[in-house]
Amino acid sequence: MKPQTENTSAHQDARDRLRAAALDQFTKRGYAATTTRELCEAAGVTKPVLYYYFKSKEGLYLDLMDGAYSLFESIVAELTIYSGTSFQRIINFCEGVFDVGMANMPLLRLIYSIYYGTPQGAPHYDLDQYFDRMLDIITALVQEGIALGEIRNDNANDITWSILSCLNTTLEEQLSSQQPRIDRIAMTRMLKLLFYGIAAPQSA
Repeated sequence: MKPQTENTSAHQDARDRLRAAALDQFTKRGYAATTTRELCEAAGVTKPVLYYYFKSKEGLYLDLMDGAYSLFESIVAELTIYSGTSFQRIINFCEGVFDVGMANMPLLRLIYSIYYGTPQGAPHYDLDQYFDRMLDIITALVQEGIALGEIRNDNANDITWSILSCLNTTLEEQLSSQQPRIDRIAMTRMLKLLFYGIAAPQSA
């Protein structure tokens, strides 16, 4: 009898290969245009293997989306415990989210294509939760900065959206078909430029 660890490893390997194949095929061909047969061929498994682990193509897609959001949440949790001034924490958060996106570019591209692209027949998945989570975190950081007197007591909502716009524009630029015109360094410069305008006036 083979060791249990070897059997477990084989199961994990099959699941990982199916996830990798799904990410690649869905990104290149689109969800609707990718067949179960093509997924299995790309992963080097049979259809019964896909059905055993994920039930269907839809199940594999939803598992991929769940894994992506779990990864996002784990990274976000780490970024929110960073210490420093309100400005430093906001920059650290935005840079961290950018870095996660760049490290998972195929996944980011798939999410954006599903969210902003033409309907692909993919099962519904709440992709707004990514944006809502970032919005909540930046809002909290801005409100904390205002309470501490580090950020001018102005419209917190406008300040939050200005910061989020810098982050989103930079991320989206990386997905363009041409050479990105702004990058992580430029994003940080824009954030610092923004901060000059929202900083609380210093007492004489």
